[in-house]
Amino acid sequence: MGMESKVLGALAAHAALWEIHVAPKPGLVDRLNRGAHGDMDYALFLRSAQALAPLWSLPGEVGLKGTPPEEALAPLRNHGIAMEGAMFQATGGVNTHKGLIYVLSLLLYGAGRTVFLGLPPVPEVVCALGGEPCRNAVRDELVPLLAGDPHRPLTHGEALFRSHGVTGVRGEAARGFPSLRRGGVPAFFYSLRQGNSWHDAALDALLVLMEICEDSNIMHRGGYDFWRGPYRQLVRASRRRLREGGPRGEILAALDETITSKRLSPGGAADLLTGTLFLALVAPTP
Repeated sequence: MGMESKVLGALAAHAALWEIHVAPKPGLVDRLNRGAHGDMDYALFLRSAQALAPLWSLPGEVGLKGTPPEEALAPLRNHGIAMEGAMFQATGGVNTHKGLIYVLSLLLYGAGRTVFLGLPPVPEVVCALGGEPCRNAVRDELVPLLAGDPHRPLTHGEALFRSHGVTGVRGEAARGFPSLRRGGVPAFFYSLRQGNSWHDAALDALLVLMEICEDSNIMHRGGYDFWRGPYRQLVRASRRRLREGGPRGEILAALDETITSKRLSPGGAADLLTGTLFLALVAPTP
C-alpha cells in the first residue's frame, strides 16, 4: 500500500504542476502572466505545489486502506487541514490551492478505493467512488441554510446556494464529478485524438470546464447572471472559433485578455482541470 499511495501522490503532484504550466489559461495564473490575480504569480504557485507534493499520498491512503465512504470524510478533512496549513505556510497566507485540495483529495480517495476493490481505474469509476463520501453534502451542509438565519457569515458558496440554488463543488462531488466524466476528460482525450499535444488538449479541456461547471469564483466576481449568460457565451464563442480552425494562440490570448480585464478568475474550472489531468495520468487510455 505504501508504494501505491506514493504512486498516486506522485501522479497528483504531477497533475498540479502540469496545470500551473499550461498557458494561456484565461484569467488564471500561469507561466505567462498573473491573470486576474494581483496577489499571486507563477513562482508562488510553484512554491505551493512543492509544499503539497509530499502530502498528496495521504488521501490516497484513505482509499487504499478500504475505508468505506461513510467513514472517509473525517480522515480526508484532517488531511485537508494539514495540507492547507502547508500551503499557507509556503505562500505567506495566500490561498492558491484550497479548492484543489478538496477536489483532488476526493479523486485520490476514489483512485485508492478503486485499487482496493480491484476495479479498473477508469475515470467513471474513480469519479463515482471519489464522490461517495460527499454523497449527502448538499443535503447536510447546504439545505439547512434555507431554514432560516444561520447566525453566522455565509461563505460565497453558501450565499449562492441560498440565492440561486448553486451547489458548486459540493454538488459536483456529490454527483460523482459529472463535469469531469462528461466534460473535461472526454474533451481532453478527444483533443489528443485530433493530434493535439497534451498541453493543448489541457487547454481544450479547460474551456469545456469553464463553460459547464458551476464556478462560484466567477459568480462571486462577476455575478450569477453574468456567469449564466455573457461569460459562458464568451467561452462558447471561443470554443466555436477553435473548432472552425481559427488561430489557437490568438483566440486563447484574446479570451485571456477579456476575462482578465474583467478581473474574473475561473478557479473552479482550474481545479477541475487538475482533476482531469490526474485522471488522464491514472488511466491514460481513453
